[in-house]
Amino acid sequence: MEDEYSAIRRWEDMDIDILVKIFQRMNIYELTSGVAHVCHTWRMAACDPLLWKTLDLSLLKSNFIKIPLEPYVYVDGRSDKTFTRVLKIALNLSRESILTMIFHFNMYVSDDQLTYTAKRSFDDLHCRCPRLKRLVMPAWNRIKKTGICQAVKMWGDLESLTMPSISNPPYLMEEVSRSCKNFAQLKVMGPCDIYFCIHAGCIFAKPKSSEPPLLGAVQGSFDHNPGVHPGTRSAEHIALSAHGRPSTASA
Repeated sequence: MEDEYSAIRRWEDMDIDILVKIFQRMNIYELTSGVAHVCHTWRMAACDPLLWKTLDLSLLKSNFIKIPLEPYVYVDGRSDKTFTRVLKIALNLSRESILTMIFHFNMYVSDDQLTYTAKRSFDDLHCRCPRLKRLVMPAWNRIKKTGICQAVKMWGDLESLTMPSISNPPYLMEEVSRSCKNFAQLKVMGPCDIYFCIHAGCIFAKPKSSEPPLLGAVQGSFDHNPGVHPGTRSAEHIALSAHGRPSTASA
């Protein structure tokens, strides 16, 4: 009888490579639901860098209603707590392996939540995503100027930013230009007037010693649809790319 029990493999005896393959098929909800707490072996597999090169949070959307006053949305508290829990678990498991981070457009992230992705706390300079290269931003409503600028300062390796259109872009463009020396691509989702493109182009085209400009081209054509203002471009056409090379505008 004892021999029969000893022949049964335990959960912790599973090969880590096999566990990683299994975990790669899981979405963010499943990965953060407790698999890392089964045993030491499972936690090691759940922290494997292969699982965390891309942190795809696009499955998470805020439960919100629109309101007439700033920030123009009210987010349900339970929705906020769920997102914060998933975010914290994912960042702890990732162990600084994240290269790409993707938010859903309708995830109304707060300043505290965004800053948490950049560092442990406002007083701790240890960056949670020091290798982040590509960021797809959520809606701006609950993110303040200080919050996004503080986060960008921690993401010095950022190369690509996809973001919703913003009414006052200079402060963000200037912070990216100062902090992200390898920045090469800006994509805008939603309506965007030509003055935004010109302003962004001017900021990113400023020479930095003998280095080529960060961004050197605007790709896209004006939307000739009669219902569209002539100073706007459709979302799929807005893209600034590095050194004059055209870029696609997919998210």
